[in-house]
Amino acid sequence: MARLPDFRLETYFSPWEFTARHHLTAPDVQTMTLGELLSPADDKDRAAFENQPIGYTDTSGDPVLREVISQTYENAGANEVICFAGAEEALYLAMNVLPDTRDHAAVATPNHQAVETVAFTHVRRRR
Repeated sequence: MARLPDFRLETYFSPWEFTARHHLTAPDVQTMTLGELLSPADDKDRAAFENQPIGYTDTSGDPVLREVISQTYENAGANEVICFAGAEEALYLAMNVLPDTRDHAAVATPNHQAVETVAFTHVRRRR
């Protein structure tokens, strides 16, 4: 496997990521407490969350979650859905499976640097 260079944007912003008063470059939502997250849940959903084991699940993601996600599409079943723990794994998979050496990528910046780094490294390696 090719060694990727440091993600310069991540390295640059990391000292301020959790200290800046306003973080306008975050790829994630603002944090909240578990109480805030569960406040709209009914008793059944809250109990399901509170009894959810914390540990590894199927490689493709939790089967129940994949089923729920697949129901939002007309032509996709749970077996066609993959869940990731974060953007890095998903970007790495997409950039290693989708592009071909004849492909070009249009990437908006600033971004999650893996989008351009992995795509560039992958295409260059295949040549």
